[in-house]
Amino acid sequence: MQTYYRLCEHFDKCSKDALLTVKRSRQLQKRMVYVLVANKAYKYSNGKRRSRIIYIGTTGKGAGRPATSAVNKASEAFELRGVKTIEVHIVTCGGRKAVKTWLHLEASLLAVFRMRYFDLPIYNKKTGSVRYGEDVTLFRRKALEKILLRFGD
Repeated sequence: MQTYYRLCEHFDKCSKDALLTVKRSRQLQKRMVYVLVANKAYKYSNGKRRSRIIYIGTTGKGAGRPATSAVNKASEAFELRGVKTIEVHIVTCGGRKAVKTWLHLEASLLAVFRMRYFDLPIYNKKTGSVRYGEDVTLFRRKALEKILLRFGD
C-alpha cells in the first residue's frame, strides 16, 4: 500500500474537466452522418455568412468513427484562432431499400452547405456524390437547411 501511495504523490496534476465525454444514444447506428461543430463561427468565402460547422462526415466502418474523427479533426481545429471546444452531432434518416441513404445524406448536406456558403466546411475536401444543391432529391431542402442553420450565422 505504501508503494502505491508514494507513486500517486508524483501524479498531482489532473484536469478538472473531462477532455472527452461519450454518451450512449439511440441514434448510434452502424452507418450514419455526423457534423463537427466548433464553438466559434468561421467566415466563409462569400464574406457575409458564418458557420460553426467545420466537418461533415459519414461512418463507413461502424459507430466508433465519430469519436475517432472528432479527436483527429479537433487536434487540427484547435490551431484555428479562438476554437476551444468541438461538438459531435449525429444526423440520421430513415432507410430505403437498396439505397445507401447515409451517403446521400452526407452528400446532400455538403451540397446545400456549398450552395449557402460557396465553399465546403473547413476540413472537408471532397464534395460527395451530389455536387449541386439541385441534385438533392432524396431529402427536403428545407430540412437540410434547417440542420445547417442550427449551427450557422
